[in-house]
Amino acid sequence: MRIFLTGGTGFIGSHFLAAALKSGSRVHALRRSVNSTTTIPLPNQPNWIDTSLEKLQPKDLENCDVLVHLASAGVSPKLAPWNELVLANVTGTSHIVSVAKEAGIRRFVIAGTSHEYGASAYTYNPIPTTAPLEPLNLYGASKAAAYQLSATFARVYNLELYYGRLFSVYGQGQYEKNFWPSLRAAALSGADFPLSSGKQIRDFIPVEDAAQMLLNACSRPNIQRGEPFVEHIATGRPQSLLDFAMSEWRRLGAKGSLLPGKLMDRIDEAPIVVGAVNHEIH
Repeated sequence: MRIFLTGGTGFIGSHFLAAALKSGSRVHALRRSVNSTTTIPLPNQPNWIDTSLEKLQPKDLENCDVLVHLASAGVSPKLAPWNELVLANVTGTSHIVSVAKEAGIRRFVIAGTSHEYGASAYTYNPIPTTAPLEPLNLYGASKAAAYQLSATFARVYNLELYYGRLFSVYGQGQYEKNFWPSLRAAALSGADFPLSSGKQIRDFIPVEDAAQMLLNACSRPNIQRGEPFVEHIATGRPQSLLDFAMSEWRRLGAKGSLLPGKLMDRIDEAPIVVGAVNHEIH
């Protein structure tokens, strides 16, 4: 299988790249410069395409079977201004799917986010893939717009689209200010770890499982042309932030203490965000 990948030097993209190369797939991966590196070591190197997303041409994707589009801006806590969100998440997605179609690619695997659901999380528990998209932040709004464009594009041009909405992915290589890396750093250093109330219910999935689901989507047989297929990259298992923290704290052999209630809860997120799933996570 020949894959063209965007976002290959990012957190999830690095794990996807490692899994794809290990499987024997031939990967052409986009990176902005030769100085960009993956967040984890790779078994071997892909064919790197050193340019920006907006400069890609159909010839760059020739002879590829699948487009895997993981590049994104504004993933929390890396906030981005509105114009950057639109440029990267909306315009960038529109450009790459158009270029891929011109190159003859017929299968598209695109990563979305649970933030697209926003206020729907107050109504649905768990959230079905058919829930209305009612984002509560600009990042979620930009990704919801990108989904609507790519889904309509797939219908109009009779393409195969897998759209995987990511829930609470965590693991090695994640941005250091995210919850799990911060928790891990405190645990390994022997420091105490302040957190919010910890009552928030989330759907935590290891990054290795998320990457494997995206890789599986490249070849799964039940994706039909002109019929966008939406799936949750999640476990479907609700877990409080505090229970998750306590489990990881014990697993990591932490010597310090967890300090729930020391930080304020965020006001732009629903208290329960869990995805309805129809698959098993092993």
